[in-house]
Amino acid sequence: MKLSNFKEKTLKILVAGHVGAGKTTFVTTVSQIPVLKTEAKLSRQEEKPVSPTTTVAFDFGKINDEQKLAIFGIPGQRRFSFMWKTLIKGTLGYIFMFDSTNPALWKDTMEQFEMFMDINPVPFVFVANKQDLPNALKPENIRQSLRIPEEVPVVPCIALDRTSTRETLAVLLQLMKKFCGDDNVG
Repeated sequence: MKLSNFKEKTLKILVAGHVGAGKTTFVTTVSQIPVLKTEAKLSRQEEKPVSPTTTVAFDFGKINDEQKLAIFGIPGQRRFSFMWKTLIKGTLGYIFMFDSTNPALWKDTMEQFEMFMDINPVPFVFVANKQDLPNALKPENIRQSLRIPEEVPVVPCIALDRTSTRETLAVLLQLMKKFCGDDNVG
């Protein structure tokens, strides 16, 4: 796929991952506009220890730099998966997030990854979020645990830190540039 004048377009990025991975925080931190959030209190007791709220439709943020980005965070629970197929449309890059402190939830992110890539295979990065926490597993541990090939980026991230979120986006934009064969990306 070759996209001419990429820098003149707004690129759609989707942030996916399990409940509590940090998707809303990532979008909020990286966005240059006030983020549209669709948060609601969790009603399922088993999910409350992970996060007190959840996204029920999507989060939306924007970056208006030289390369314009529209960034969508999806709800992590499968019961909201009816939104996923709609949000995937037009997406040019994915960020798949893991809470580096909670391996029990990583399979949910991997299920999203498989589904999204079946529907719309575009460049992606895996993100090892919450690297600032003392019990966070390193990206290499996540790579080994999930058998992620060496050529696939597993980016360390702290979703609360603007520099960290921007660095994550930079890795994804480089992959998108390579994928599209376009010198005008990012």
